[in-house]
Amino acid sequence: MFKKADANMWWIIIGAVIALVVMVVLMIMFTDKTTTVESGLLDCESKGGTCVGEATCRINYQGTVSSAFTCPDKAKPECCFGIRNAALN
Repeated sequence: MFKKADANMWWIIIGAVIALVVMVVLMIMFTDKTTTVESGLLDCESKGGTCVGEATCRINYQGTVSSAFTCPDKAKPECCFGIRNAALN
């Protein structure tokens, strides 16, 4: 009374379990790697910005502050994109 359809069902279940295990392993591998990539992509200075305070950015650099990028130094928390005055060089 063993039918062919019963055997196919077990192969589908085994395949689904293997696929889930592979997905979990890949997610664990890539989430560890993407945190370092993400920190490099969101770094202010890698985009040509300067980490300074907001007032310094507007006065000395004649620039704008971007909150999309991060600065590692907490004393200079803002990412500034602008042109530095020639007198300050």
